[in-house]
Amino acid sequence: MVYTLKSLEFMQGVEPFRVEEQGAELKEEEETQMISAETDAGMSLMLEWKMRLSEDSDMCTTCNCPVDFGDRAVILEHYQSLFHRTNTLRKAKNQPVYTEEDFEGTEKDEHDLSTTHAIIGLESDDEEFDALLLPANRSFFVKDEHVFSVPRNILHIDESEVSSTTFLRPFDCAIFLWNGGHFAAAMFENDRMTVQKSFHRYVARAKQGGVQSQHDSGGKGAAKSAGAQLRRYNEQKMKEEIQQIMSSWKPRLQKTPLLFIRCAAYHRNVFFDADAGIESRDTRIRTIPFETKRPNIEEIEETWRRLQHVSEHGTSSEFKEEMREVREKRKRLARKVAGKKRKDGGMQMICEWSEDEDGENQGKREKRMHHIKVRTIRKSEDIPVQWPQLDDEWRQKTYNLVRQDDVDSLKQHIQNLNEDVIPDAIDYLKTAKIPPNRSTFLHVSAASGSKKCLKYLLDDIRCDSGAKDGAGLPPYSSCSNSEIKSIFIDYRVENESVGNWGRTHIPEPKKKVELTEEQEKEQAERKKEKKMRQKEKEKTKKEEVRKEAEEAAEREKYVKMSEREKRAMAVDRRLAGLPPVMRCHQCGTLLPPTPFQYSHFNFCTTSCVAEHRKANP
Repeated sequence: MVYTLKSLEFMQGVEPFRVEEQGAELKEEEETQMISAETDAGMSLMLEWKMRLSEDSDMCTTCNCPVDFGDRAVILEHYQSLFHRTNTLRKAKNQPVYTEEDFEGTEKDEHDLSTTHAIIGLESDDEEFDALLLPANRSFFVKDEHVFSVPRNILHIDESEVSSTTFLRPFDCAIFLWNGGHFAAAMFENDRMTVQKSFHRYVARAKQGGVQSQHDSGGKGAAKSAGAQLRRYNEQKMKEEIQQIMSSWKPRLQKTPLLFIRCAAYHRNVFFDADAGIESRDTRIRTIPFETKRPNIEEIEETWRRLQHVSEHGTSSEFKEEMREVREKRKRLARKVAGKKRKDGGMQMICEWSEDEDGENQGKREKRMHHIKVRTIRKSEDIPVQWPQLDDEWRQKTYNLVRQDDVDSLKQHIQNLNEDVIPDAIDYLKTAKIPPNRSTFLHVSAASGSKKCLKYLLDDIRCDSGAKDGAGLPPYSSCSNSEIKSIFIDYRVENESVGNWGRTHIPEPKKKVELTEEQEKEQAERKKEKKMRQKEKEKTKKEEVRKEAEEAAEREKYVKMSEREKRAMAVDRRLAGLPPVMRCHQCGTLLPPTPFQYSHFNFCTTSCVAEHRKANP
């Protein structure tokens, strides 16, 4: 059954979903698992990812405080701090995060995490852990022992949880969709669309994508063609028109409780610069939690309907059992990672502080980091380098050969190694993670379109087609064209019984549909008709070519005739009872109904007139 915000079932008796505390026996059975931050591989990957994505930002999006993302030591200290971990847990519970001043003013026993060690722990408090398992973009509630959820961003500013009030009021909001040169906007009041506007302008570059301003800022310089100038003009006029629309809707926008905006990041300032009373930090602004199609009024209405959709998750007991299974799976994985890291001796984190900082910058850093607890980390042994017998030059050449799709040279490159080193080279091709995206050689060959090397890596080296890169995507997701995808699909057909193909994202090959006799006859008739149409089309085309050749020969013959011969030909046609053939005196083309004339000559265009007068002054 499909539920929405207008379903009568939710008018009363709605309660927020709560994770009940587990019994004392369960708490005694589960030993507290304490995992040091430096032993958590997930923490290390997250920090590297954050350093790459935040090169142009100096703010922690969780704590809303400045962080120097260019310094790894500062990032480690901030993410392991009690301040950041407390705010992370509060944000997961949909509670307001602490500022640095508020955090310093709280009592130690009021903090959400233990201050004894600066570590990440999987506590036996299953209620808190289950809260972290719930999707952050959904708000869950219970009705008649069944669990439901709605998008969290449809809740008003003063609401932290779903209640019956959420379903009693009308879903009033404003929705703005902008993609390329397509824009659509509408406002809903009392569950009906009151105002709407949509338009389109030519701003995107044909067959290349992207608006003209993005191309101009790409470093190649601004294009000077007429099309580029037209696109720039249209883009500017489009921004002005959007701001005019928002200004005219200002009284309505100030009253609406929710603002849904879907556009590119570089276009968001257009909404804030308009005289509509909307600022970038307006708490009413929401994102749309699903994909939308080309902006138009129909898509606006569909978005409004989808935002009101209520998802059902089964009974409370089934939902909690599913959460318990996920929790146990994550704990087992965490124990496995922690045990492996403890066995290896841990990872040593080296925090190097710049000694040439002036006093002012050092003071700012100390003020910003005064809440960080510094702890001593035991020194680990040097981590051994994988494949020590494969030097950097050999690895770089291997990478280049794969990208160039030179499979013969790649095989020879491997055979040139000593026999005892070849197994290491095979293992390197199978498991190596290439920076900066931690791609495997399958990712590299798929992205660069190296068909021969891809077949070699799959069939001979037996590389894992489900290996993930730094973004969590398998090699099939990096395919550059349909031919590369076909290689992966053929590989799956040949090895269908081996492995879990779901994690590779390689689709199943299309199955041949068995046709009945009638369907086969119909298909044969359609093929026959198609073949006949093709023959008729080719015959017509040949006839047109023949006629064009004859006409070209007649034009050439007419141009080469003298004036006497032309007059004689006209007399012969008149005596034979044939209509006269009127041709251009200069090029021999058949004349239009109203030709150009001077003296007793006829011409098809003014160009022919000019050429004739130039040749005969």
